[in-house]
Amino acid sequence: MPNGFIFANASIFGGWTNRVYFWQNYRIYQIQKELSEIVMLQDIKNKIKSLFAGGFFHVFAGSILAKLIAFISSVVIVRLVTKVDYAYLAYADNLYNYVISLAGMGMTAAILKYCATAKTKEEDKAYFGFALKYGTIVQCFFSVLIVGYVLLGNIPFPGAKEVVCVLVLYPVLSNVLSAIMNYLRAHSYNQLYAKTAVIQTIVVFLASVLFVLLVGINGIAIARYLAIGAAVAVTLKVVRSELGGVERKKLEKSQMKSFMAMALSLMISNLFSSIMPINEMTLVNEVLRDEVITANYKIAIMIPSQLVFVSQSIIIYYFTIIAKLENGLEIWRLSKKIGIVTGILVGVIGGAGAVCTPIIIRFVYGSKYEDAIPLALFFWLIYVLNAGFRMIPMNLLPAIGVVKFNAVMAGVSCVSHLVLTYMSIKILGIWGVGIATGIVYLITGVLYWVYYKRKCAENNYEII
Repeated sequence: MPNGFIFANASIFGGWTNRVYFWQNYRIYQIQKELSEIVMLQDIKNKIKSLFAGGFFHVFAGSILAKLIAFISSVVIVRLVTKVDYAYLAYADNLYNYVISLAGMGMTAAILKYCATAKTKEEDKAYFGFALKYGTIVQCFFSVLIVGYVLLGNIPFPGAKEVVCVLVLYPVLSNVLSAIMNYLRAHSYNQLYAKTAVIQTIVVFLASVLFVLLVGINGIAIARYLAIGAAVAVTLKVVRSELGGVERKKLEKSQMKSFMAMALSLMISNLFSSIMPINEMTLVNEVLRDEVITANYKIAIMIPSQLVFVSQSIIIYYFTIIAKLENGLEIWRLSKKIGIVTGILVGVIGGAGAVCTPIIIRFVYGSKYEDAIPLALFFWLIYVLNAGFRMIPMNLLPAIGVVKFNAVMAGVSCVSHLVLTYMSIKILGIWGVGIATGIVYLITGVLYWVYYKRKCAENNYEII
């Protein structure tokens, strides 16, 4: 047989062999790809199931529903009262927001950390009872001080005195409810937490309409008291099941000292961070002293300020998860994902909100608030910056045990914001509020993220 025939046949059979080998490998690759996609889809499905089981979607949906109802409630109240009465309510709320921000000297906030990590039921009950008792005393003291200031001092709106007096118990009862809600969060009762928030909002809405029609603007106080009572009633069964048969013990001095150190740090941090919008309103009231401007400003920030609930809902779910992690790399990777998702979500919602704002204000609040539209559009940008960028690292730092930096940053932010806002209002009027706030949010947001990444990397884990 000629050699050429042999080589030709070898070449033919070799070519077929290569083709068969190629198609076999390609088919194996396709099967592996399909299996990988199935596994990935299964992982996504399992994560969604885990989020449902953990109550994340309940918290998120509950927060959305509660905010929606609160928004409808605000619309109805604005329609039912005059611009002057609404300014009086805004003034009273702003004063009491200083007391609410104290959170019982931070003890209410510290429940979330200490009850979540308590080693025994007795210790858990001791921390909760300590915070509830002494936090309530603190709120009572400062609420009475507010009333004394209003009755004896020179306030910009003397007509607001009666509203301030009838709301005196609101910071006290609100703190009691916050303590219970934080206890629920500490023990992952996320579904009940969401349910309670919705019930409170529904009751305050219905009761507000009823009592405003019956007794005027002071009916808001009655509605809030009834709503807090309803919310507490919903949670009592679970709280009793957790603590009912547990022996009552006092905290040891070392435990009390550690708890109060965390509480005071959280108070300073929360106070200075939450006090910024309160200071804004105070400066608007005290410097400009115009009921119409106060009412317009309140309406302008009302819708954009709701953006923070998106970040808060996410933080509520992930706070205890982050608190229980020990690996710095895991903490950073999860936090980075949380930050990216939150930023995108807040940005999309903020953009849609800005587009719809002119229609919403004209249709919902009426033509008397049309002059608030330009200011509202500007504040969408400011609140997107805060909720989508700044809030996540600021609120997750306490979850990894870092509170001193938050306290220092909050203090510096508060003072610089106060000074800058005062100067801006003097020069630019009401527009100065947004400009000053935006500058502070941007700078502090960058610093929070840089420091948070640094703290995650301190355990010699490679942060990427």
